[in-house]
Amino acid sequence: MASEPVSFPAAGQPNPTDDEMFSNFNLRGGDGSHNVNGSRSQARSRRRRDSTASASPQPNGQSSSEFQPGAIVRVKLKNFVTYNEAEFFLGPSLNMVIGPNGTGKSSLVCAICLGLGFPSNVLGRATAYGEYVKHGTDEATIEVELQGEPGEDNYVVGLLITRETNSREFTINGRKTTHKEVHQLMSRLRIQIDNLCQFLPQEKVAEFAGLTPVELLEKTLQAAAPEEMIAWQSELKDHYKVQAEAQRSADEGGKEIKRLEERQAALQADVERLREKEQYETAIAKLKKLKLVVAYNEARAQVSEEKKKKKDAERRLSRLQKDSAPSLEAVNRKQKYVEGVKAAVETRTAKLRDAEKDADNAVRGIEAAESKVRNLAGQLEAEQGAFAARRQELGKIRKKITELEAKHRQNPREFDPAEWNRRIREQEHKIRDKDQEVAELNEKLTTLRIEGKEKQKTQRTAQAKIDALDSHQGQLLSQLQQTDRDVAQAWEWLQKNQNLFEKEVFGPPMLTCSVKDPRYSDLVQAFLQRDDFLCFTAQTKKDHSTLSTQLYDVMRLSATVRTCFKDTNSFRRPMSQAELNALGLDGFVLDFLEGPDRVLAMLCSEKFLHRLAIALDDISEEQYDKITMNGNIRSFAAGRECYQVKSRAEYGPGAVSTIVTQVRQGNFWTDKPVDDSVKRELQHQLNEAIGELHELKQENIRLLGLMDALRAEVAKMREEVEQVRAQKNELQREHSIWQALPDKIESEKRSEQDKRQELVEAQRQMADLQKQHDRAVLEKAEAVLQHQAKLSNIREAYQALQEAKVLLIEAQSDFEVLKEKNAEIIKNLEDEKKALAEISKQMAQIRQRAIDAKAAAEDALSEEERSEGEFSALAKATTLEQVESDLRTQENLAEGIEANNPHALREYQDWAQKIERQKAIHDRCTAQLADVNAKIETIRSQWEPRLDELVSRINDAFSYNFEQISCAGEVGVHKDEDFDKWAIEIKVRFRAGEALQRLDQHRQSGGERAVSTIFYLMSLQSMAQAPFRVVDEINQGMDPRNERMVHERMVEIACREHTSQYFLITPKLLSGLRYDKRMRVHTIISGEHVDPEGTIKMNFSKFAEIQRGLSNRTIPFASQMVREESSQASSMVEASQA
Repeated sequence: MASEPVSFPAAGQPNPTDDEMFSNFNLRGGDGSHNVNGSRSQARSRRRRDSTASASPQPNGQSSSEFQPGAIVRVKLKNFVTYNEAEFFLGPSLNMVIGPNGTGKSSLVCAICLGLGFPSNVLGRATAYGEYVKHGTDEATIEVELQGEPGEDNYVVGLLITRETNSREFTINGRKTTHKEVHQLMSRLRIQIDNLCQFLPQEKVAEFAGLTPVELLEKTLQAAAPEEMIAWQSELKDHYKVQAEAQRSADEGGKEIKRLEERQAALQADVERLREKEQYETAIAKLKKLKLVVAYNEARAQVSEEKKKKKDAERRLSRLQKDSAPSLEAVNRKQKYVEGVKAAVETRTAKLRDAEKDADNAVRGIEAAESKVRNLAGQLEAEQGAFAARRQELGKIRKKITELEAKHRQNPREFDPAEWNRRIREQEHKIRDKDQEVAELNEKLTTLRIEGKEKQKTQRTAQAKIDALDSHQGQLLSQLQQTDRDVAQAWEWLQKNQNLFEKEVFGPPMLTCSVKDPRYSDLVQAFLQRDDFLCFTAQTKKDHSTLSTQLYDVMRLSATVRTCFKDTNSFRRPMSQAELNALGLDGFVLDFLEGPDRVLAMLCSEKFLHRLAIALDDISEEQYDKITMNGNIRSFAAGRECYQVKSRAEYGPGAVSTIVTQVRQGNFWTDKPVDDSVKRELQHQLNEAIGELHELKQENIRLLGLMDALRAEVAKMREEVEQVRAQKNELQREHSIWQALPDKIESEKRSEQDKRQELVEAQRQMADLQKQHDRAVLEKAEAVLQHQAKLSNIREAYQALQEAKVLLIEAQSDFEVLKEKNAEIIKNLEDEKKALAEISKQMAQIRQRAIDAKAAAEDALSEEERSEGEFSALAKATTLEQVESDLRTQENLAEGIEANNPHALREYQDWAQKIERQKAIHDRCTAQLADVNAKIETIRSQWEPRLDELVSRINDAFSYNFEQISCAGEVGVHKDEDFDKWAIEIKVRFRAGEALQRLDQHRQSGGERAVSTIFYLMSLQSMAQAPFRVVDEINQGMDPRNERMVHERMVEIACREHTSQYFLITPKLLSGLRYDKRMRVHTIISGEHVDPEGTIKMNFSKFAEIQRGLSNRTIPFASQMVREESSQASSMVEASQA
């Protein structure tokens, strides 16, 4: 099936001929390419025209100058979705594309989106590009011609889609290009197909109503605001983020500085004590250095004294050695002889040890040979035992083979696995059927339980509401529910989530406040608006932000949140009660209200209740004059009238004018009885829930009975299946064992052969072991003979050692005799040597102490202290004992000073450094905050007035559109303290007596959302920055009256001069709709009976001619000019229904 587009041109000139009217559309569809034209020659020439030309011909005298830069002049498709080949020539104003469902209207929208380089997810359709290629073909092409800038050629953007690779290739004016260049061209022409305010395809209509107010503001600015406003908004967002971060950093920095200074101040007392102690420690350190210098000086003096002592001892030892030398010479010779004999004894002792070691080694050789003989004997005995065991195993295997062969000759019982499996499957199939029935019953029971819980919940809710209606608070909640459901829902949420806030957040004053004296109720309410009764009151900025985010962004509720930081004492009355009574007034409004102090303070802040006076009785003229002369009271109510006094300086000093209005009956804070219809409705809901709950219980009992019966039946069937399966397994096991017997017999025969081979191998092993055993016995005998030889060597070495020991005893005896004769001389020499050694040792110790003392002094003293010579001078004037005494005194004084925090001084300095660093950071944050505040003020002073102006123009157009259908609409800007939450707020009302409600996906019907959406888009038409806008099937779901009114406004707005191009896609239209000569109607018809020639049956020129004739007969007295134009317009609309 192929779709064939037919384009109706706008009537650009008076009295055009039919050929002129229909000379611009080129139709290629079905299995061939056809032109529907008034002239055959024009068709042939157009067919020859190059498809990549930079500009398309404009029929009916319409010049390309009527198109705004970026508007779509022409769209050409080939093998795209349902189209074989088609070409659309579009008008510069309103283009209506009509035709039955499924003919390819939305495919034209898809072609525009994809052809201009935007992603497929913008359409809400298929995401793979290859899916847009017509079935049965490999490639699809799209060609979109856009109006160029003044004085430039048009832009022809081409797209080639390949199904197999799911790829895209773009061209601009026939030149291959990248997707990035196409995107840059779209940005330059302000084409925003991904903006729902410009491009609203069929699948995205519902999504438009789902846009958050914040998103709607962004989309609106992109569609209707100049580029500099969008840039300003982006800069403001960035600046506000920087501001929030800088403000947070500055606040935290200030708190941190204060905290650090407090911590530092807490250490002041300890710091003073530690500084005093530090002075003593300085003196101690100096004394310790002086002690080291004094110790070095004393050590150096002791070294000089010890040197003298050593020299004296060396002189005495030298004289004594010289005098005793002749007497000691014989002693020395004998001593050398003794030492020579000792050496011989040691040598012979070593030889004896070696001989003993060799004998020990020979013993170990005998033991090793004995062990080897025993091991081989054991192995031989074990091998003989194993041989006997193998012979027994061989006999067992032979016996087992005989038994297995006998069993195999006996056939098993008959076994058919397929039959047994069939019986089991039949039973299991029956069980599955029963399980399915059980599952279905379970599902029904689950559904019943869910319905039962819902009914119980409905019953409890209805009963609770009925009970609540009997209380005053319940009546107030019922009234709130009827007045504003959003506020009631918000109040219900707030009561459950008070823990999320820093301080208590108060509910609507209609609930939390009351009038002390009912007689004053109407007078009090005369000064309050609806939002004053229904607003919420927060006590902190954070709570205000939290509640606003929850209600506005999360729950999508329309409710007012206010913040008040003061109490009622901050709002002083302008005069005393006595002065007020003298003027005939009973009191101020604040005096007659009771409720939470912060809520009353909020009302004073918003409505100045502390300055508004009221009285039950009317006031006299004299009292009125006094009030106006007093000047402290500008608004008051007395009797049933409300007065508002205004100064009129233009009429002279003291001149005033007064606006007097009637005090109406208040809707809140009244004692009106509750609406009985509400209670009756709740009782009806309760009775219905009870009845339905009883029916559900009975059904539950019935289903449970069925469930028990089914489960018992299933259990019995499962038991039968297990019995059959057990019988099958027993037969199968017997059959499997019989089938396995040949393999087992063969396996046992192989085992028999293996055992015979093992017996042969065992006999060979026993022969080898016997030979090894014989060789081991011979080796043992050889080891015994070697041991006898080693014992002879020991006897010889022992005899030589004894001879040497005798000679040593004789030499030592001679040496001792000589030594006794010279004992006194030797003793004197030894004493002198000991004295010299002791002096040398003492001198070395003192010298080391001096070296250590010098090193310690040099380490302790700096280079500067050593060069100054202060410590050297002090050391000469004192002693070590005096320095140590002074040091102990200073240490005692230092120990007497104790601080609570021994680290206070270091911490005090650390805090000082941290404070300096934090102050530097705080200064930078403050400077940054001041800078960003200045930037915000500069940009916002330009952006906000223009935003207000833009939204005001949108609101005027939107409100006017709704007034034309006897409804009401309003567009405003929600300005939140958080700039990211600034938003467009659309409110609509479709029925008299209702309040304006925010447009969203929940409150309005589909038709109402469609009307609101198209009216909002039409409100942007005169301000549109985009060159064209598309709306797909927006009129679906509208009732005829709304559709006709919407169409009237659309034609009026879209066909004005100098507006952007507009596309409306719809499958049907009402008859008799308004037609404008600047609009163009495109009819798409497809199907198997579509005229293959394209001009015989589907000749719209003939349709228009027929309609003109009918119109001429129905308007006989109209002028020829009016008749022709009217018939032309009528033909446009009637032809669109074909």
